[in-house]
Amino acid sequence: MLASRLQQGMSLVEMLVSLVAGLIVVAGVTSLFASVIAAGNTTLMLSRLNQDVQGMADVMMRDIRRAGYHPSAAEDAQSGTPPSSAPSTAYVFSPSADLYASSGATAPDCIRVRYWDGEPVIRVYHYDAANEQLEYQESNSITASVATGSMASLCDSTTGWSRLISDQEVLIDHLGFALVSGSSTTGMRAIELAVSASHASRGGLSVSLQRQIKLRNDGY
Repeated sequence: MLASRLQQGMSLVEMLVSLVAGLIVVAGVTSLFASVIAAGNTTLMLSRLNQDVQGMADVMMRDIRRAGYHPSAAEDAQSGTPPSSAPSTAYVFSPSADLYASSGATAPDCIRVRYWDGEPVIRVYHYDAANEQLEYQESNSITASVATGSMASLCDSTTGWSRLISDQEVLIDHLGFALVSGSSTTGMRAIELAVSASHASRGGLSVSLQRQIKLRNDGY
């Protein structure tokens, strides 16, 4: 009678094969997990970039939309062209005077808006191409240099500016303002805002947007 042979365990070859197969499975799972994490991180960074740019654009759109507003504007305009002494004339938006292409720019990248909000509000938005940032100046005096100075002296100056958004996360690649085609300089007008930005640490992540903004008060 033949003696039965009992299984004593895995051979060295079987153990090595199992070990290699296990490592392959673990490597695959690890690679998949890393890919999911990387994709999620990219999506999060792009989402934050988009939110930052949208928020920045919303701030400018709010101000541009109110450019020229004064509570007495309608009354002043009833008799035709208001006299220069009318309070509302100090707030009127002028494409020729309040849009400016900074030195080296091929199109307007600087805009000034003036409106009444319980007190005078004057803001100038400007693109700093050297540092890829959006900057602004503001004042609550309609007689301040920000309100009355030439756009050339304001926009080509490197002092007095504050940044609207942190350069630690967002770099502004382009900022432009333009009178929408078909608008007249003194009648119904709209401003086109165009902005594109990229992530400060991952330049491959970028967003762009364009908005047409109807001015609240048409020209007289």
